[in-house]
Amino acid sequence: MVKITMNQVMDFRNNIGFFSSVNLPLKGAYKLNKIRKSLEKESDFYNEKFQEIVEKYSRKDENGEIVFNEDGSQIMIQEDLIDECDKALTALQDLEVEVDNCNLTIEDLGEDFECTPDQLSALMPFME
Repeated sequence: MVKITMNQVMDFRNNIGFFSSVNLPLKGAYKLNKIRKSLEKESDFYNEKFQEIVEKYSRKDENGEIVFNEDGSQIMIQEDLIDECDKALTALQDLEVEVDNCNLTIEDLGEDFECTPDQLSALMPFME
């Protein structure tokens, strides 16, 4: 088992599309799949709690719908609750969880594996 933060869980989940699209040696693909499966429950928990935070702190229009900024890219938070919302989000992201560690190695990924530093960062908690 390895302790990681929910932020690291979501970082891995956000990069799973890339990892899934790369041809890896069998051992590497197996270990990445095990990691992905072990993070599903934690990712679902994160998404549920994130939605609760959004519901609690977001601005609502007259119909009770969440208000977004002009270009629709950000949820608007109630002015008097911004600090409280930030604390709740930080607490969620910093929450530590224990997940299976498959002891992924550079060799498991194969000689031809290429990725960005951010993608490698998502793998680091699971690397030997």
